[in-house]
Amino acid sequence: MNDFFLADNRTFQIGEIEVKQIQVKSLDLFCQHAETVKEFLKDKDYSDEILIELFKAHTVEVIQTCVMTTNLTADRIFDVAKDQALFLDMLRAVLTVNTAYFKPEKPKRGSKPNNEKSTWFDSFQYLIESGHRHDDILNMSYGAYLQYVKAAQRSELRKMRSQVNLMRSAQHAQNREFKKLMEDLKVVD
Repeated sequence: MNDFFLADNRTFQIGEIEVKQIQVKSLDLFCQHAETVKEFLKDKDYSDEILIELFKAHTVEVIQTCVMTTNLTADRIFDVAKDQALFLDMLRAVLTVNTAYFKPEKPKRGSKPNNEKSTWFDSFQYLIESGHRHDDILNMSYGAYLQYVKAAQRSELRKMRSQVNLMRSAQHAQNREFKKLMEDLKVVD
């Protein structure tokens, strides 16, 4: 899904079935069932055979995951399951629309694990410091939330890089060059 799809919290239609992105505020409820689906699909594709195997092995979890990410009730999902092609299309759409959860990006090579304990409140605070509001964060799709965290991290790194360059320039500047640097950095009214 593209950035605008995530940021606008859009849905995907398959006929009358609306497939939604999971929102941050519902993530704890979603994970109760979706985590089993995620673990089953780890390093697997979304082929028909794999999805059929998933449904047979974890019917309740698949149904509940679909209930939370579609406009259908559990009974209606069982009705859809009678049409295998439609059901597989719906399930594939649920997984694809919520790729941020089901297929998370792998950490980059060389990145060191952080041993500090981090909570959801820490990540919320990080976004709040970047200008987001608490209620807005809760109503973000999980995919948009992850992208905003990454954007805030990139912004912070750019600011730090700029500050380091500025400190280095100031440290090596002669008196007159330092005064010129300070003049260039003045805020103009």
